[in-house]
Amino acid sequence: MTVFTRSLALGLVLLLTACGAEPAREEPPAPLPVTQQVDSGTAAAVTAADAFGLDLLTAPALASEKNLVLSPASVSTALQMVGAGAMGDTAAQIRKVLRLPGDGPLVPPVTGHEDLKVSNTAWIQRGLGIKPGYRGALRDRFGAATSDEDFVADPGGARERINRTVADQTQGRIEDLFPEKSITEDTRLVLANALYLKVPWAREFPRDLTVDAPFTRSDGSAVTVPMMRTAPEIQLGYAEGPGYQAVTLPYRGGRLAFTVIVPAAIDALRGKGIAALLGEIRPATVELAMPRFTVRSALDLTGPLKEAGMPAAFGPAADFSGITDEARLEIASVQHKTFVQVDEEGTEAAAATGVDARSVSAELPRTVTADRPFFFVITDTATGSPLFLGRIGDPAAG
Repeated sequence: MTVFTRSLALGLVLLLTACGAEPAREEPPAPLPVTQQVDSGTAAAVTAADAFGLDLLTAPALASEKNLVLSPASVSTALQMVGAGAMGDTAAQIRKVLRLPGDGPLVPPVTGHEDLKVSNTAWIQRGLGIKPGYRGALRDRFGAATSDEDFVADPGGARERINRTVADQTQGRIEDLFPEKSITEDTRLVLANALYLKVPWAREFPRDLTVDAPFTRSDGSAVTVPMMRTAPEIQLGYAEGPGYQAVTLPYRGGRLAFTVIVPAAIDALRGKGIAALLGEIRPATVELAMPRFTVRSALDLTGPLKEAGMPAAFGPAADFSGITDEARLEIASVQHKTFVQVDEEGTEAAAATGVDARSVSAELPRTVTADRPFFFVITDTATGSPLFLGRIGDPAAG
């Protein structure tokens, strides 16, 4: 039986193996609620993405990461792309891990616009018999651009072309996703999702207010980091609960928002859910201090996904017969890469997920200081969908 090898594009890689400008001077608009009124289907998709993202963020296998950033939207989309060809228990386990309700197709409501670029891409081995229904799902449900590749004759060239595509889709922030020899003559199908955003704050942090200040790590040690501060007397979104404060900063244009939650109160997020917590955000005068930071994550999610409840997709019992009859497929591994940079001007972020298939084998001012571990969420304000979800334990670690 022929064996396929991994390949993928951008950030999250699912290896399917066969079984067997100048700052604005005017006052910014009042922050939009992070959660808008949406239809029940969209609300269900957002709730699922929230829960799935928190599952990954708190996975025991990732607990040792000082700084961790994930894109629930990207990972979920990539898994749904491969899941569209899954059957039986394999499909049921994927849906369970993704927290997707019911039996019908459900794609996270993430759409591109001026500040957010979304790309779904499929590379198919020339001559491989992909079922029309699956090809149609890639096109119609995911808007995936498809192209033929000859992995058999030129795996190295295919890897370079896929890596170059991924880098282009993320403005060079995610490069060389596939290392040497990761794509071989056995690769048959590569699916990839990529997200890229670069957007300024509705009102920038004044650079002259940024000063070095201590940040206390979770182990009690301290590190000095550049601490940004908002201009005095400005309105931001604010909510608080037992043991935490949350502040939402709108980005220019109102389509995206950044929320910082201090401290990293996972119990609050787990108890409420991200959408519910952000739904409590209301305009208030806030004095926010937050570190400038850049964080990159390169993660193997194979273990966390197996432990979360979808082991069938990674073994000989995998059923991806909805993709092709010419080989039985299983997921070999899942890789995820992300990049987030937050400074006085705004935010730049990139993420990617890929699947490689191979054959068997206003009141009183609130003061919020993020000088200890905190969470952050970057959301699509039209739906509340979590595009990026992160934990910062040491801003100096990069």
